[in-house]
Amino acid sequence: MSPSRRDVVRTLGLGGAGLSTALIIGRGREAMAFEAGAMPPPDDGGVIRISSNENARGPSRTAITAIRDALTPRLGRGYPPDYTNDLVDAIARRYGVGRDSVITATGSGPILEVAVRAFCSAAKPLVTAAPTYGTSETTARRIGVPVRPVHVDRALAIDLEAMAVAARGAGLVYFCNPNNPTGTVHDAAAVERFVRRIKRESPDTVIHIDEAYMDYAHDAAVKTAAPLTQELPGVFISRSMSKAHGMAGLRIGYAVGQPATVRAIAQQSGLGSMNALSAAAAIASLGDTAHLAAEVAENARVREFTLQGLRKLGYDVPEPHTNHVFVALGRPAAEFREACQALGVAVGRDFPPMEKTHSRISLGTMDEMRRAMDVFRTVLTARA
Repeated sequence: MSPSRRDVVRTLGLGGAGLSTALIIGRGREAMAFEAGAMPPPDDGGVIRISSNENARGPSRTAITAIRDALTPRLGRGYPPDYTNDLVDAIARRYGVGRDSVITATGSGPILEVAVRAFCSAAKPLVTAAPTYGTSETTARRIGVPVRPVHVDRALAIDLEAMAVAARGAGLVYFCNPNNPTGTVHDAAAVERFVRRIKRESPDTVIHIDEAYMDYAHDAAVKTAAPLTQELPGVFISRSMSKAHGMAGLRIGYAVGQPATVRAIAQQSGLGSMNALSAAAAIASLGDTAHLAAEVAENARVREFTLQGLRKLGYDVPEPHTNHVFVALGRPAAEFREACQALGVAVGRDFPPMEKTHSRISLGTMDEMRRAMDVFRTVLTARA
């Protein structure tokens, strides 16, 4: 069983020293950007916060112990601390690649931002799905890079055919698999066909496959595209430790690609400098396969409960391979969000171009989702 916030502080032995577990389970960049600091801190009087895709159960005890063990005087020496180098080694071993094929960052968000700057320009557009996670597109528009958005298909899956066509002459293709917010996923064979086609038809186009939710995919045919990154130039994956590993507040992300691709990303500023405690926790968590398996199983249990509840109310939800669901409400997400907030449940932000019809609901603990489902039932039945 994953520890509670109180358990984490007790385990660290720092309950009176100001080290809050919000630093570990803390809310990610997405929530902070959307809510702009307006939401109260954790344990805020009973509000159920399922508005951002963090892991409600938090990190493994192994990761927490690693943080505690790293809290030694050695943190004052060795700049940067050797834990960060050890993390690169651990990631390289996990994927069977050289350490020069790995780059780390303070979360996967900076990798998304930096990749746009590295591979796009006014003459080299960004290709992205709509809707999908928006950091790449937001970055492109901010720096004047043209964007080619490709709407998801009728099943809310990323349209690989249309994306491949749009990729011709592009600087970068951003492909989130499984996709946020729709939760849909493409299997390894489809991804390989997609990648090979783009590299054949537009060899200079770089392909970024965001696998932040890959650990939650529950189809055996769905696999990481990491092997493709080593075979084909200009292809890389990014991963986040904020989801299944439960460490959003520690800001840990990484990318895997060929050395030349990784160097091109590293040459841009903005990746951040990971601290020793984050790196120590990440190393421990990568090795704790039992905890990861337990987290994935619990997320599946909560996901199934939530799906059944929404479908019994008559709402269509595509099968998600994530820790969130994307429900066709037939009403604006803002309207649903405001009604739920009034009853103590904070649900997700808008996802254009589907913000007038769909809402993303992140998965909390089973207890949170039972209480949230009562609120959803009240809100949706009242409108019906």
